Amino acid sequence: MSQLTDRGPTLSSRGRASSQRSSALGTAFLGGVLAAGLGLGAFAVAVLLLWVAAPYPDSDPSRALHLAADLWFLAHGSDLVRVVAASGGASPVAVTPLLLMALPLWLLYRSARHILEPTHPPKPPTPGPSDPLGPSDTSPSTPSLLHAEDIDPEPAPRLLLGWLLAGYLLVAGVALLYASAGPLYVEPLSALLYVPAAALATLAVAAWRTLGRTAFVPLPGPVRRAHDRLPAGLRTSLRGRWPAVAARAGSAAVLVMLLCGALLVLLALGWHAPAVRSDFLALTHDWADRCTVLLLSLVLLPNTVVWGLAYGLGPGFTLGAGSTVGPLGAAGYPDLPHFPLFGMVPEAGGTGTLHWLTAAVPLAVGLALARYSALPAKAYAVAARAGARTGADATPAGAPADAEWTGPRETAAAAGLAALGCGAVAALLAGLAGGALGSSALARFGPSWWQTGLAALGWTLLIGMPGALVARAWWLRGVPRPPRPARKPRVKLRTRMWRGVKRLTPAVLGTAGRGTRAACRFCMRALRRTATRARRRFVQRLARHPARPPSTPYPHSHPHPHPHPHPTSPTPPSHSSPPPALSPPPPPTPWHDASTRRARWSELRASSGGLMTDFEPTASPYGEAPGNTSAAGPEGGG
Repeated sequence: MSQLTDRGPTLSSRGRASSQRSSALGTAFLGGVLAAGLGLGAFAVAVLLLWVAAPYPDSDPSRALHLAADLWFLAHGSDLVRVVAASGGASPVAVTPLLLMALPLWLLYRSARHILEPTHPPKPPTPGPSDPLGPSDTSPSTPSLLHAEDIDPEPAPRLLLGWLLAGYLLVAGVALLYASAGPLYVEPLSALLYVPAAALATLAVAAWRTLGRTAFVPLPGPVRRAHDRLPAGLRTSLRGRWPAVAARAGSAAVLVMLLCGALLVLLALGWHAPAVRSDFLALTHDWADRCTVLLLSLVLLPNTVVWGLAYGLGPGFTLGAGSTVGPLGAAGYPDLPHFPLFGMVPEAGGTGTLHWLTAAVPLAVGLALARYSALPAKAYAVAARAGARTGADATPAGAPADAEWTGPRETAAAAGLAALGCGAVAALLAGLAGGALGSSALARFGPSWWQTGLAALGWTLLIGMPGALVARAWWLRGVPRPPRPARKPRVKLRTRMWRGVKRLTPAVLGTAGRGTRAACRFCMRALRRTATRARRRFVQRLARHPARPPSTPYPHSHPHPHPHPHPTSPTPPSHSSPPPALSPPPPPTPWHDASTRRARWSELRASSGGLMTDFEPTASPYGEAPGNTSAAGPEGGG
């Protein structure tokens, strides 16, 4: 018991596994913090060196550090806003120096590769013969205290990359709070959008280069569900070798495209060398500032390569609103400042023979895409010819992995997918290399991303896809097609249609039944709701206006247009108070009976003191008493 208490195998093992897991996650988090900090520090050192070397600096070191943070965000694709001191307005700065992107993204890439390197966990110690956890004390019926599931596994690559990204974005958030004010500040919305996007793209590339496809397995649930909805043929193609062939062809096309853009830039610099030299010398007069201008030109040189690429593809670029610089002509751009890279812009006016030579750029890009799209056909042809010389099969065992028969549809599909990727990369590069440098004339500066992307896609499809088919046919000339697998016997169209109807009928009937039941339930709910509302309204109306019983007509009522109320008739109830309980009316008084009249007349004559004559009252000469419908008749009856 003392040995178990002292050693504690279960708790110590789980503790070691948990500590190792926490250590790995902490290392990933610190790696992200370190990558962002080193990037900011490198920009700060460069800016401070230029500030110290400047003979007449117009700001303090805090402004220099603020500029370093701005440049770090600009290297991630974020936009800057410059406050104009004269007018107080805001002027955007959206041109991303592509060379600046290399430093922070490379630091993040190296940090991701470092934490994703495969590590082998230490094996648990093997118990000795005197160990109470040894084989003698364990049996199938008595489980060991140390189970495999008790030890936490290594963190998944996705979790490690998440912690690395969290550390990187933490430093980015702090830097954004520091750089979101001043005469040149970072636009917060663009920083919140572009910094995570650039970091995620970098981490994805690092994971692919380090672990391959296993870094993304298992895929997220929405991605798997979208993949399952694809047709079976498309899913098979995505799992095959054609995406790799398309990626290789697209990469070759992009590389050739960039090389052509760089060649155009070098030719332009050599052609306009005197103008470039004069602009460089006229811009400043001391060597410190000239070194700064030279460094800025080198930083913007990759952007110039992308501009040359857009120029060679046809759309060209713009140097302000309404200006166009392309192989078909250059016109409309304003007076440019004396900057060395602006000296190689062609003069306004028509184009010459040298400008038409830029048509070789899309031709070279299309041919490169066509060649690499048809390389599997070349590998198959080489293996087939080698097997024919040695007398072996068409595809011997030592042939390359891609030495398989390729049909025209597969080759065209690979070329089309490569062209799509090439157009996407060209649009992305053009969008980063251009942007706005002001709010009026310089609101558009550089190549248009959608025009450049469409031009790259169009040229590669127009030249690359037919070229791939021609190259495939050329390499496979004289090579026999491998025997096709035996096809299944063809089924008659009527049988296939009947099978399809039998398969679709249950689904259609089930859908119709569910729809009918839903409609019936809806109608019953509507009828029940209508009846309930009608009953509620009827009850409310009865409570507001209760029903009155019919009144009994008086026997001596006179049908007059405006009958006077009888002295004994009850007063109608007021509308403001609740109606009282109704009671049956009292019986009518015999006022007009003959005996009652004679008694009344005798009383009046006795009380008159002899003034009234002694005669019997007779019936009314008018026949009826006014206001009474039941007057006494001549006989005196009531």
